[in-house]
Amino acid sequence: MFGGLRLAPSVRLALERRCAGACEACRLDWRWALFVFKIEAARPATADNLIVLCGTCSASREDGFAPFVGRRTTRDRMRTANNRRAGAQPLTDGRRRALIKARGSACEVCGAAAAERVLQVHHRLAVLQGGSDDEANLQVLCFACHHVLQPCNTGCGAWASKKRGICHNCQMRAQLERLMPGATWDEIKARFPGFVQQWKPGYEPKPLPRAMGEA
Repeated sequence: MFGGLRLAPSVRLALERRCAGACEACRLDWRWALFVFKIEAARPATADNLIVLCGTCSASREDGFAPFVGRRTTRDRMRTANNRRAGAQPLTDGRRRALIKARGSACEVCGAAAAERVLQVHHRLAVLQGGSDDEANLQVLCFACHHVLQPCNTGCGAWASKKRGICHNCQMRAQLERLMPGATWDEIKARFPGFVQQWKPGYEPKPLPRAMGEA
């Protein structure tokens, strides 16, 4: 990220109201030559901990900054549109921390605690595919699971390794259906209650995609 400092849209709006597009040191009124810096490095990037300076007034600074005139990425624009359509609140840092705490401060896939691994908030349906910041579309994952897993290709909602693409439960369903070709899925579930009990609610295994089933 250019400059190394990321600002929330609400923070940019607060800065605009405060400085009116002018350097807060020399009052240079040229917003495209202005940069935003933290006042105290250890504190969050909130409006009261930021200062807007021009290139001359900030020449001696070597810490992270953000251009005063923000450059929103395609993902940022789609995220705003998705949230507006879904009526979802933006995923702020505070909401991110609250969500991780509410989900037990642990990875929802492997169970790793925050003390063991860095936890991240993942969009089940990617932003670029129409996903919003609605809580139902968010999942807490550790760094490792976030980067090696993907949604199961059957659409069951569970997670699978990127290498295999199919979760363990859907693979097991396919094996049981091959072992009992004349049985219905309901009959198979009744025959193997222990297998049924290991699903999370709402994550019932689905048949493999046709192309994979024929492989």
